[in-house]
Formats: sequence, structure tokens, C-alpha cells
Amino acid sequence: MTRKLIILLSIVSLLISCSEIDNYEFPDGNIYGKVIDLTTDEGIQTEQPNGFNIKMFEKGGLINTPITFSGKQDGSFENAMVFQNEYRVVAVEGPFFPLPDTVTVQVGARTEMNFNVTPFLTITNVSVTPSAGQVSVTYGLSRSQVGGKITFRKTFVSTVATVSNAYNTGVKSTSTSSTADATLLATTFTDVVTGLVSGKKYWVRVGALAAGSGYNSLNRYNYSKVFEVTIP
Repeated sequence: MTRKLIILLSIVSLLISCSEIDNYEFPDGNIYGKVIDLTTDEGIQTEQPNGFNIKMFEKGGLINTPITFSGKQDGSFENAMVFQNEYRVVAVEGPFFPLPDTVTVQVGARTEMNFNVTPFLTITNVSVTPSAGQVSVTYGLSRSQVGGKITFRKTFVSTVATVSNAYNTGVKSTSTSSTADATLLATTFTDVVTGLVSGKKYWVRVGALAAGSGYNSLNRYNYSKVFEVTIP
């Protein structure tokens, strides 16, 4: 058999295989919702990505291989690439105390599923004031359940809306490891971030970390909402 004939037969075989009908089913389900902070009754504020994960265990599937996907920084989540079926679903690996169990839900064409969680910390009474070359932020900390030691409080500034401990262009960081938590929870703080450009838009956010005592091994920060400011 000549080399040209071999090449021709290979091409024909490839074309035939490409024309075969794909019989695999396409995911036809959608699950969406929010992880709700019980202290604010709003979506929990986290990082994007890696703020928290949703795990879905499909009925009839392999129990040790859940579908896992990340939530958004406002606490919302959505996955439109799952099959319609019964699942056990849980929110995990976020800045909140672990949920006691999974929730069983029948996922259809578009199914809402919300979770209520208790955060490690809540950032309270945030006020953001821009001035020439800087931004001043006042805030407090609170919690409804004691977990780990409060070790850091930070104010983040960024030129993009996904501002966090992982993504920022400026930060005022204060270690609180040597200060008693009771003192921290009774104090109003003021942070000033300098070096900002007049006329430029920035996004500002406060974060705090409570870790240890068997909680928050991933060092997830709790956050305030994001504030948009323009430096005068």
C-alpha cells in the first residue's frame, strides 16, 4: 500500500468518525440561590473566587465525587450545567460556621436553593469618606457566636470591584492577635488608605479574620459590602 493511499484512507476514516452522532445528553438542570448571613439577612459577603463552595451529591451518582463550584462575592451562586435529578446540596468552606447537614432538593429546569449561615464575624456600621489622595473608613465588628480568635482587621482599596484580601491595590492592615476579642467587639475603628489618585474611581471594602479553635482552617475573611468612591 502506497504512502499516499494510507494518508487518503486515514483522512476518510477521520471524516467518518467526525460525522457520527453524539448521543451524550446535555445538562438540562439549573440550581441557583444565595448563602444568607443570618446577622444581616442578606447574602454573605465573601471573596471572588474562593469565597465559598457549593457541593452537590447526585442521587445514583458516586457519593465521594460531588459536583463542586464556587459562589460569588455577594453570596449568590448558580450552576446551569447539571442534570435534572435529586441532589443533596450543602454550602461549605466559607467564612461561616459549618452547616449541620446537606439539604435534599429536586433540581429541575431552574430551581432556587438558599442556605442560612452564621458568619464568624460581621462588619458593622461602615462609613467610607473620600478626600484628597485618600479614603477614610470607620467600622465596627460583631459576632453572634464565638469561634476563633480575631487576628486581623483590614481595609482594602482596589481599581476593580472584586476587591478583597486577594485582590487589592492598597490596604490598611492591623494585627489584632494581642488584643482581647471583647475589646475589639466594643471598639469603633478608623482606617486611612493613602496614595490614591484624584479623579479616579476606587472600590473599598473592610475585612476581618477570625481563625483557630477548629474553625476557619482556610482563613476565609468576613467582609463588608463593596463601596464605590471617586477621589476628589
